[in-house]
Amino acid sequence: MFSAPGDLGALRAPLALGFAGLLAALIMPLPAAAQDAPATVVITSDEAKAVLPDAEGYRLEIENDGLNAQQRQDLGTMLIDTIGDAHFFGAIYAFLPEGSRQLSIHLRRQLHSMEAAEKSALADCDAERSEGDSECYRIGRIVPENWSDDDGSLLSHEATFAFSQNVDALEGPKVVARSRNTTAWAMWSGEDVRQRALDECNEAVEAGGFEPDCEIVINDGA
Repeated sequence: MFSAPGDLGALRAPLALGFAGLLAALIMPLPAAAQDAPATVVITSDEAKAVLPDAEGYRLEIENDGLNAQQRQDLGTMLIDTIGDAHFFGAIYAFLPEGSRQLSIHLRRQLHSMEAAEKSALADCDAERSEGDSECYRIGRIVPENWSDDDGSLLSHEATFAFSQNVDALEGPKVVARSRNTTAWAMWSGEDVRQRALDECNEAVEAGGFEPDCEIVINDGA
């Protein structure tokens, strides 16, 4: 039916920004942190249509109080260029290496939950730090437009877009599986397709070299 590969939603790119010296942004594809999230509530496709955000837009929140307005604007412009068409859910963490004026920035995007993006980006940042460097701290998030923390998170931008574009054309009950830690997902329709969706999602995760971790989040047959 519909599915996506199981990468980690990480980017590797040298980025530079001219303020307070040179801000060097290094986005590293390191393993995701283990997720200890509670059991996911499964909803129907009709419920999903009502609660899923608009896949066409996203909001980049820059949160570092240590930057002035111009620096935040410049950082936002740099990140938007890097994010491209693969956005929510994402998190940006940074640390300042010892004796340096250049931040090391770590971005994860296109995850299915804010929790996964936060833990993965923080794990990337912590894995890169050395003794004497500053602690990692969050400087931004990538979320759907008009979204709040109370809305929760169900699917990534890519999966949300595919669902919204195809759900009404599919016949029979719909089932969507997502990976907890990677960008993988799968959507099937028809009778008794729950296991097919799980298997296809987990195969995508394993193809990326990671442990299968998919779960059902939308199920009309539940």
